[in-house]
Amino acid sequence: MKKKIMWAVVSCLMVLSLVIASCAPKEEAKEEVEAGKATVVTAEEEKVEKKVAAEKPEILPPEVPKYGGTFTVATATDPTSFDDCRQGNSGAQASTYCYQRHMAEDWTRGPAGSGVTDLTAGGGAVEDYMFPEIAESWTRPEPGVWVLKIRQGVHWQLVDSDAGRLMNGRQLTADDVVWSFNRRKNSPTSWLVTSQPKVAAASTIEKTGAWEVTIRTPIEYWTSFLWVVYGAGSGSIYPREVVEKYGDVDNWRNTVGTGPFIFADYVPGSLLRFVKNPNYWQKDPVGPGKGNQLPYVDEVKELIIPDVSTQQAALRTGKIDALAGVIREQWEVLMRQCPNLLYHRTLSNQPWVIGMRTNNPALPYHDVRVRQALMLATDFEAIVRDYYKGEAEIDVWPVNRTITGLYKPLAEMPEAVRELFTYNPEKAKKLLSDAGYPNGFKAKVIVSTSAAAIDELSIFKDMWAKVNVTLEMDVREPGGYITLAFRRTHEEMIYRSMFSTLSIQLFQSGWRGTSSYNSSFVNDPAGSIPLLEDIYNEMQTYIFTDTPRAYEAYKRAKSYLLEQAYYIPRPTPYTYTLWWPWLQNFYGQGFGWYVRYHWIDEAMKKSMGY
Repeated sequence: MKKKIMWAVVSCLMVLSLVIASCAPKEEAKEEVEAGKATVVTAEEEKVEKKVAAEKPEILPPEVPKYGGTFTVATATDPTSFDDCRQGNSGAQASTYCYQRHMAEDWTRGPAGSGVTDLTAGGGAVEDYMFPEIAESWTRPEPGVWVLKIRQGVHWQLVDSDAGRLMNGRQLTADDVVWSFNRRKNSPTSWLVTSQPKVAAASTIEKTGAWEVTIRTPIEYWTSFLWVVYGAGSGSIYPREVVEKYGDVDNWRNTVGTGPFIFADYVPGSLLRFVKNPNYWQKDPVGPGKGNQLPYVDEVKELIIPDVSTQQAALRTGKIDALAGVIREQWEVLMRQCPNLLYHRTLSNQPWVIGMRTNNPALPYHDVRVRQALMLATDFEAIVRDYYKGEAEIDVWPVNRTITGLYKPLAEMPEAVRELFTYNPEKAKKLLSDAGYPNGFKAKVIVSTSAAAIDELSIFKDMWAKVNVTLEMDVREPGGYITLAFRRTHEEMIYRSMFSTLSIQLFQSGWRGTSSYNSSFVNDPAGSIPLLEDIYNEMQTYIFTDTPRAYEAYKRAKSYLLEQAYYIPRPTPYTYTLWWPWLQNFYGQGFGWYVRYHWIDEAMKKSMGY
């Protein structure tokens, strides 16, 4: 496909030169003999042809790394914070480009390297989250103990700001790692504390060598690894001097990290801009650019475009280089309009669900019959057929079929489980009546201001109305919604995703303990459901020593979880990521952390008229 695109571009240039030549005024001619045939070329035509040839950009193969250019994408909303100790993970833009963690997602396991993981859907294996970043290497001498060797030669960015001058490009140290860890642990508003309070309280860190720290996570080994050792998107290492002077780094102008890009500008409602860190330490670990200094692009822009149709227009006109989350119908239109676009189709490991307070006996959701009735009142097949035009999957929670090691298909579940996914409003009414709600009830669900989320909930609202369940939507602004979701302070129901990082979703995303993803308060307090407790303990025991055994334990939980109907899952649609061919070393995975590995072919972009 790439060769065809290159040939199309070269052909267009040839045609363009001929068109220019044919439109040139005919003046004094000279005769040329070519392949035995006489042709006449005017002096003016010859001059134009030479000019075109001189200006024609050199287009190198996509596999050849290229430096320079600007990578531009769209984001739907402004960030609500730039400090993940202030308001959860909502400072992701700065964290992704500017700050770094102990470990990161492993680019070498994706399509650019071994290809064992589809990074477009989210990682699936333990190893997918063990790419060395600030922790150059590590050992695990015993369960729950991680000894990290801190990378030397990593310097704080030389930012032209008071905060940048305060740091003065000094080298990051093990003391910085210890201080940042304790700041997260002791900040009541940090994402770590609001999402995993038990893990945060139990975990400790200490400096055990000049370039060594030891982290102890005595409970929930896997969860602790994700949130404390790996960082789960909130383990950023912040500049101590800046925080101590300004109180936090919530002002974007005080951003000073060690990452590949420096925060250059933020215009609310318009854009976020980041420029290349010339003193960045990392080399390209894999592929044709292996060993090259990162990053490749000079600049990154995130255009704040809330409207989906406007985002698509920006892609069509080349204002942005790529667009993710495009549904089938939109993809078809975009491909007809711009056939040179490249794309990747994927099934996200980010299932959306309606969670509910099952731990409150005063609410209907405490009764399993009510939860099962809501399942039976949902026409999942109709949602797939009519709303997603057949481009969606029903069997998506707790995991979907893209994760072969953990997925057990619905077809292999007991009849009682399979029946819950079959539309049966009459049986739903009977279950409601048996549970003491013959006339139904009113339900309130928290939802963000996202137009798509409101549309999707409207489908549930219409379907449940047929069994006399009146669904009222409580729409919240992004900042308040995020805080509410992660602190689990909803009174009844909440419509939310179960996070995009697969392993987090798998192991504590809604069926045990105090995890922020346990929006239905299942097994709260932990230990009240022996079956889940036994499975969870087996997973924790073997996750780092016998991973397949841990995965088998996980699969045993699915039939119980589905029969209990703790969540009402929304079918997950297939989505497309589209990008222009000048965006290279890109395979459809998410933006942000991976941008350091991509390059832009400015010559190709210019030749295509953008």
